[in-house]
This record gives sequence, structure tokens and C-alpha cells, in this order.
Amino acid sequence: MNAKKLKNVLYTIAFPLAVYAVMELLCFCVRDRHVLSSMLDVQTIIRDTGSSAMIAFGLSLNLSSGRYDLSLGAQRLAGTIIGGVLALQLGLSGIWFLVFALLFGLLFGFLTGLAFVITRVPPMVLGVGIGLVWECFPYKISQGKGLNLFGVTGMEVINNTSFTIAVVIIVAAFIYILSNMTKFGYQMKAIQGSQLISQNSGINIFSHAVICYTLAGGLVCLAGMIDTVFTTQLTSSLGLASSGPINKNMFPMMLGGFIGIWTNQSIGVIVASLCVNLLSYGLITLELSEANSSVVNSVLFVLFLVFLANRYVLKNKRMEQERIALAKKRRRELAEMTAGACIW
Repeated sequence: MNAKKLKNVLYTIAFPLAVYAVMELLCFCVRDRHVLSSMLDVQTIIRDTGSSAMIAFGLSLNLSSGRYDLSLGAQRLAGTIIGGVLALQLGLSGIWFLVFALLFGLLFGFLTGLAFVITRVPPMVLGVGIGLVWECFPYKISQGKGLNLFGVTGMEVINNTSFTIAVVIIVAAFIYILSNMTKFGYQMKAIQGSQLISQNSGINIFSHAVICYTLAGGLVCLAGMIDTVFTTQLTSSLGLASSGPINKNMFPMMLGGFIGIWTNQSIGVIVASLCVNLLSYGLITLELSEANSSVVNSVLFVLFLVFLANRYVLKNKRMEQERIALAKKRRRELAEMTAGACIW
């Protein structure tokens, strides 16, 4: 490993270590407690980090191309509940719940992408409308009860920490290969630059959008089923109330893109998800209410966005000052040369 790679690895590791150190110090000084006080806490944060990372991956597929899909929460709700109910009715258990949730997530994502391509309605407007529609399906199918997995046998495999880690590694590897080693990934980078130029150069931006919507739906439903197996309950809701778990993972997605400067986006999103979850666990240990914790997370997210928007301001200002100083120096040299020529 050369010096540059070692430096990048150290920078990447520094983020979660710094967050953990700060929260550990605060929790110990204020509450005389640790952020992670048992193996159960470690297992829980691994599961939460995996779930956050998968949702962040799903968000990034569309948001990186300028599409914010507000129906992702509804897709997560619909795919998880309908897939789980169907698996229960068929007498299946274990890994089949994850498979059915994934399939229905891909289906709802595909239908959302198809609706976007056919109607050409702006993504945020479409997301609101179709999200309200998707929420009705699990509410009707479950008769408003949602999905209850309490007492269902064979769910230990999904709830296992090693299984969660394996799923996250597979998803991260898939996203990395898709983004960096395929034609789809190169087209995505071109579309991020300019959709008009990409379309004029022969890229089918609409089929690309459908694929992004489809994959995003599958990823959020994977996260939804992993969360539901742990909590044993996923309540159906209406009025876009299902958007909460998606919106709160905007922070890991944006932070992951920044951390990815030193590694890649896949690892960056996972590390960012770990950072945000360590922060959340620290706030819980400090006994802050859910509302106050949300305020802290939101303020930090806004401050981070401000930093992203202005991180090059000081550098550009310094470079501008150096250019001005160089121009003044060159002007003095020319003036001295001109004065010398006049004397001769």
C-alpha cells in the first residue's frame, strides 16, 4: 500500500472514530455512560447502519441525476408489507421474506419509473402523487394492520448480524461495479453532467431513469424487511407518513458522497451511515428526546450542506490573491524594464 492509499484509508477511518470519540466523551462526562455499553448495542448499530446504507444507496441512484423520488417511503412500505403478507399466506419463512420484499420493491420501483417516463411529470410532483397511491395498497391488503412478524419462526437468519453484514457487502459491491465498471455507470456520470448533452449524444436517459427507479425500490424494501424482522412490526400508514425513514437518511447519503472522495461512494455511504448512527446513539444515551435529537441531526445536516456549498470559497479566494500578487509583481518588473530602457 503506497502512501496515498494509506492516507485515504486513514482519512476514511477518522470520520467514525472522531464521531465515536466525541459522543463517548460527552456521554461519559454528562451521563457517566458509554455510547455502546453491550454487545446488543453493537449488533443493533450494525443492523441500523446496514439499513441506513441501503436506503442511502437507493436515494443516491436518482438524486445524483437530479431526481428526488418522494415515493420511496411508500415503495418501502408497500413492498415490505405486501411481500411479507404473501410469504405468510404461502407458509414461507426466513429468507423468503427478504426475497418477496425485494421483488415487490423492484416492481413498485419499475412502475414508478415507468410512470415518470410516460407522464414526464417532474419527479417530486410525481413522487407525492404516486406515493399516496402506493400507500393505499398495503393498507387495503393488510386491512390497516400492516405486517406483524411476532412469533413467526425461521426469521433468525435475517435478524443475524452476520447476515446483515453480508447483505450490505453484496449491495455495496453491486453499486460499486454498476457505477464504475459498466456502461450504465458511465452513462450515469454523463447524465449527471448534462442530461441534454447526454441525450443528444445517444444515451437513452429515460430507460436509464427507469432502471434507477427500479433498483432504488428494491434497495429500500431490503432495508424495510431487515428493520421489520428486528422490530417484528411494520404499521401501514397514509398521507406520505412513510417518508420519514427515507428523509432521515439524506444525511448519510450526502456525507457518504463527501467521504467517498478518499475511497469510493460505496464505502463512503457505509462509513457515513455508521457516523450518523453513532451520533444518534450518543444522543439517545444523553437522554435527549426524539424531537430534540431530530433538531440536532437536522442542524448538523444543514451545517454540512453549507460547508459543501462553500468549501472551495477560501481556496478560490487564496488563489485569486496569489494571482493578483503575481500580476502586481509582473507589472513592477515591466515598469522597471521600461524605466531602464528609457535611461539608455
